Amino acid sequence: MNTRIDKLSAGRSRSIMIALALTTFAFACKKSNNDTKSNPSTSPVIGTYYGNLSVGSYVEPDTIVIQAGSGSSVVMSSKTGTGSAYSINGTASGNTISITSQSVYVPSLNATYTVTGSGTLANSTMVINYVFVSSSHVSTNSTFTGQKQ
Repeated sequence: MNTRIDKLSAGRSRSIMIALALTTFAFACKKSNNDTKSNPSTSPVIGTYYGNLSVGSYVEPDTIVIQAGSGSSVVMSSKTGTGSAYSINGTASGNTISITSQSVYVPSLNATYTVTGSGTLANSTMVINYVFVSSSHVSTNSTFTGQKQ
C-alpha cells in the first residue's frame, strides 16, 4: 500500500514541478511592450500621414505610409499628388526616423536618386527632411509635413 501512495505522491510532485517550470519559462520569455527601438511595429512613427511635400516654393500633396520592416527598420512609401511613387528605407527609434544614404528609383521621373534624411513625429505631426541627389550630383532639399491618420 505504501508503494502505491509513494508512486502517486511522486507523480503529483513531478506534475507540480513541470507546471512550475513551464510557468517560470513563460514569464521569463515575455517580451516587453515598451521596446519601440528594437520592435518598430510598436513604434509611434508607424502609420499613414497625409500632408504636403515642399521643394523650395513648390508644394504638392503627399501621402506617406510608414510600415515596420525587420529589426528597427521601417519602409516609407510615398505617393504625391502628381503621381510620383517611391519607397525609402529608414530606421525608427522612438519618435524619430533616420534615413541613411540609399538609391531610390522614382518611376514617374525615370530617375534614380541618392537620398538621405531624417524625420520626427511630434504630437500627430510628422516632419521629414530629405536631400535628393541626382546622377548629375544636383542636390534638392525637400520637406514632408503631414498629419498622422
